[in-house]
Amino acid sequence: MLDLVFNSFLAAIPVFVFFGIGFWLRHKNAIQPQHDAVIMQLAMDVGYPCLIFYNIMRYMVVEANPTMNSVSFTLQAISCGFLELAIGVLAAYLVAWLLRLRIGTGLRTFTLTAGVQNYVFFVVPVVQMLFTAPGDPTMGVLFIHNLGCEIFVWSLGVILMCGGARDLRLGMLLRGPLLAVCVSLALVACGLGPYVSFQPIMKTAEMVGAVATPICLILFGCSMYDLSRNFTWQPRMLLSGLLTRLVLAPVLILLLAWLLPVDPLIKRIMVIQSAIPSAVIPVILAKRFGGKPEVGTQILLATTVCSFVSLPIWLTLGNLYVVPLMR
Repeated sequence: MLDLVFNSFLAAIPVFVFFGIGFWLRHKNAIQPQHDAVIMQLAMDVGYPCLIFYNIMRYMVVEANPTMNSVSFTLQAISCGFLELAIGVLAAYLVAWLLRLRIGTGLRTFTLTAGVQNYVFFVVPVVQMLFTAPGDPTMGVLFIHNLGCEIFVWSLGVILMCGGARDLRLGMLLRGPLLAVCVSLALVACGLGPYVSFQPIMKTAEMVGAVATPICLILFGCSMYDLSRNFTWQPRMLLSGLLTRLVLAPVLILLLAWLLPVDPLIKRIMVIQSAIPSAVIPVILAKRFGGKPEVGTQILLATTVCSFVSLPIWLTLGNLYVVPLMR
């Protein structure tokens, strides 16, 4: 048990190091705001899809993990990703209602920011640090699971933030990461996986994919520097966001993982996701669709900092009562 707590702290350290690097680079104007879009596009539309392709092909084709090759397993993982965010957002909406927030005062932004965890780039280093055994398929399961998260954010999440489906576009779903998961799974299902997963292709995908997580975490650090300036802290909003994202949501997600009759590998991902702080994307959506980015900003910053302490706690509880994380 002490090993899990210690490793959980270690797993969070690289995330905060990259955040710090990004924060410092923005402070020194080494990475300027006008550079962000191009760098993020490189990471999200090139690096991240390669990372997804490599891990799915590795575990489903090269190592041919029998569990992951099941259609039932894939559907379970995607459904659990969608349900996690739905439960988190519902819990955040109830808290926002108790705070008497309304549209125009932060209802939508609070709901989405406190309800949606950073299900990709905060999680990847944690998985890489905790599950190092040869052939462990946890990383591959993560990307299949995250398809459900992406579907939620770019459908119901956008509808919630903009107050209706009028601004919802098919192009929002046709993004690099989603396409990478769908194409990879389709290649596996059609039996074409072995023809595209030979060593030169896999090595290239691994090398390109390896840059996605550091780049995105550094850019998140830059965004935190930008977002932390020129807004007024609201203690009541901040505390409510902390309790929602780092207390209420983890309890509900762990309870869901305990109750659902799904594969232990999926439960493992759910346990990790329960402990993750708020994502950046709700703040971006708030800026785009007329929300209150200053509300999301303080929740994002506070939950990210405090997760250094809360992450080991929830992983330990999940390890004890839901599914063993370390053997």
